[in-house]
Amino acid sequence: MAAAMGCMVSTHALAAATAAPHRPPAVAPDEVERTRLVYDRFTLPNGLTVLVYTDHTAPKVLVSLTYRVGSKDEPAGKTGFAHLFEHMMFQETEHRKGEYFTPFLQSGVSNINGNTTTDRTRYFELVPKRALDLALWMESDRMQYLPGAIDTAALDGQRAVVKNEKRQTGTPDSNARADALRAALYPSTHPYAHTVIGSMQDLDAASVDDVRTWFDTYYGASNAILLLAGDIDPAEAREKVTKYFKDVRPGHLVQQISRWVPVLDERKDLHFFSKGGGSSFARTWPVPSADEQDGVLLQVLQETITGTPQSALNRALVENDGPARGVYASYNDAALNGTFSIAVDLKPGADAADAERRLDAALAQLKQTGPDATTLRENLHIKDKSFLAALEDPESVGSILEAGELSRGDPLRFLQTRRWEKEATPQTIAAAARRWLDRPYINERDDPEPTTSPAVAGSVDRSGLPKVPPAVEVQEPFAPIERATLSNGAQLVVVRRPRVPMVSVSLVFATGSAIDHPYPRGLAAHTFGSLFEGSRRYGESAIGGRMRALAIAPSSSSDERQSKISFSTDHAGLSEAVDFVTEVLREPIFPQRKIDEFLVGVDRSYDGFERDSRSWQSGLFSRALWGPDHWYGHIRTRAEAKQVTRDALLDFYAHEVAPANLTAYFIGDVTLDEARALLERGLGDWHKGVKPAPTIDAPPARPTGVRVVLIDVPGAEQSQITAGRLIGRWEPRHALIEQLANGALGGSFSSRLNMNLREDKGWSYGFHSGLGASLRSQRTFTLGGAVQTDKTVESIREILRELHDYTDARPITAKEFEEQRTVYLDSISWQLVSNLAYQIIMVDAQDRGLPLDYSVHLAPIVHSITLPEAQAVARESFRADDLVWSIAGDLRKIEAGIRALNLGPVEVQDGYGHRLR
Repeated sequence: MAAAMGCMVSTHALAAATAAPHRPPAVAPDEVERTRLVYDRFTLPNGLTVLVYTDHTAPKVLVSLTYRVGSKDEPAGKTGFAHLFEHMMFQETEHRKGEYFTPFLQSGVSNINGNTTTDRTRYFELVPKRALDLALWMESDRMQYLPGAIDTAALDGQRAVVKNEKRQTGTPDSNARADALRAALYPSTHPYAHTVIGSMQDLDAASVDDVRTWFDTYYGASNAILLLAGDIDPAEAREKVTKYFKDVRPGHLVQQISRWVPVLDERKDLHFFSKGGGSSFARTWPVPSADEQDGVLLQVLQETITGTPQSALNRALVENDGPARGVYASYNDAALNGTFSIAVDLKPGADAADAERRLDAALAQLKQTGPDATTLRENLHIKDKSFLAALEDPESVGSILEAGELSRGDPLRFLQTRRWEKEATPQTIAAAARRWLDRPYINERDDPEPTTSPAVAGSVDRSGLPKVPPAVEVQEPFAPIERATLSNGAQLVVVRRPRVPMVSVSLVFATGSAIDHPYPRGLAAHTFGSLFEGSRRYGESAIGGRMRALAIAPSSSSDERQSKISFSTDHAGLSEAVDFVTEVLREPIFPQRKIDEFLVGVDRSYDGFERDSRSWQSGLFSRALWGPDHWYGHIRTRAEAKQVTRDALLDFYAHEVAPANLTAYFIGDVTLDEARALLERGLGDWHKGVKPAPTIDAPPARPTGVRVVLIDVPGAEQSQITAGRLIGRWEPRHALIEQLANGALGGSFSSRLNMNLREDKGWSYGFHSGLGASLRSQRTFTLGGAVQTDKTVESIREILRELHDYTDARPITAKEFEEQRTVYLDSISWQLVSNLAYQIIMVDAQDRGLPLDYSVHLAPIVHSITLPEAQAVARESFRADDLVWSIAGDLRKIEAGIRALNLGPVEVQDGYGHRLR
């Protein structure tokens, strides 16, 4: 560890040297073992620890400053201070006026934020290299000179923002449940006994003096870690950091508790009721953190006992008609302790006692024999791939180094964790399980809230007391694109990027819900979502194990005009992975059991939907805007959701999934010849001659005429507001102009809408506007966010005022326009940094009918856009005179005020759009 004082350079490298495993996995061990992770670490005379990771791939630098203080350091009566102070750090300083974000936004920086956990507070900016001096000046300035500008107005403003964030976090029911679990798990004196966001009472009691004391106590250089990751050399980093942090006071390291695993004397039982869903139960044990070997062993155990049909707890509880719909294990890590949890989601009508007995028996077996040795090897294989993939991203590597420095003063701390994982055996894991899971635990039971009927007015005689009878006993630049056409007609696109031995693959079919054939709604999505539930070679019970052995997790999805299968693997495992995926694509079996499970789940899902009015808003808004029979406005009914059959899936698969509408993308460490050979082998003779239905445009909108849809959410502390209107079809240049104009109105943190309702008024945690992504139809301009209930009407007035100003008296200014243009240009200059980024961009281009490398041609277009164009487009697209509104909240408190605004025809509706009044 570097000396506490003085400037000392210590350059480190990771050169892992591990013993050969018993069986060589698909990822060759030398790929990971040969990896060298070079970084620099030094300490300024004032105690600031600095980590530098150099990667010149893109001209950007992650600037991350982490303070060793979190909610665990808050004394009684001061809960929420760490998080509240995080917000205060974005206010003015003695040398800088205005919003913290403004200088960055003017310089093209948009990725700026901070976050607080139980254990630390982190601030970060991802900046273009040219803005590095600005970022270091800004961070050092607020580290030293914030207190002089802290006043009551700034504190009150951020206190209001934090209180709205608290209101928006979770629901009263979920917050009460979390509080109950926390109280059962931790004694009142434990640092984790309260939430990070704190209590309303403590936030209200915070004073300016309290905030300044917090700053003086925790925000010195010696209590902080500065990370620079990206396009920066160690010598340059040392020079710049020394320059800007030279006038920052050292502060002092704070005495802290470093380990406290709570001890439960007995099992504690908690019983909750939910508005939707079925019955479940969960067990939670307090255990060591992952800084200790037992914590890592328990984490490895958690990763092996659920998740596949072959996993121990799945076999015991889910498979072969077990009582559970699903079983899940989790390990949550923090500095002082971790928690190990198992959750069981019961089938309707299942015997909970039987499920608990099965879980007890399975755990007893695991505590004797440990997990399957093959599964342990597969998990390590998967983690090796994740490690290799992370090397593409300097921010990810920097975060790994930063986490190690924070937890143990060792940026390479993850090596010790990896060593423990490689050395883990079924026996050592079983021993750790016995040490910790034989102890008392917290048991949570969750059941559906009993169905009730509303009160019947006048049904009881209240004219007098009833008589009581006598008592009776009762009971970047775009990499070269290569193309080929396969023998079956499918198209192949390859982008070779050999820097990291990983390959991203996406098989994209030009089909979906918007095709010229009347399939049941949602069938395309269900077909693609069911592909990896079993194939002729890898049946329902074997397919999960095969994916784990290959260390791949294929994803499949479908939208209007594109349906995709995507996965990522290392080059060494590419051949096996493509063989597996193409075999599944050739011969999926669509197991009837999975369809039956889905149909059973439909009722459960719709029961929850019908009870939870908060879930209605999006559908009702789209229904009013587009019309009830339009693709985008139709609310699918319970009966429609049950139209899925195995025959329908097979029919869609046989007629709409074929080489004729397939484009395959291979990006990464692969050549065109390799990719072509793999696909010819896997799909060369598949579905030849099949002619899928063409994709079609969406029909015109047919609005309902209702301008304001109200949704009653009794007891809601906030009103969720959504408003919007239809705008023109997507056209490349026009859409770019709209995007720039929207950024200043509501598309960024510092936009007018957000600054008004969040920062100036303190009525909302965030309010924004956006543009719909539809390509071959009208699109939407929408505004949305949650506001506190008692400011609902006032918020609507402010929204309308901002829109009127933006399209008339106060249009987008030259300064706002240039800020948005700079942010956009910087964002597109950084986007080509990974295989996945290339894949996303090219698949999007295919959908838009643009050249696959279109993203590198956007900058000249953006430069050509003028301020008058942005102002004109804003006037055209962001009008307020024909907005459709959807507002969900406590109508007892807000309905009369909303109706008085005269926004247009108003209806209170249920979840399916039926008029209630």
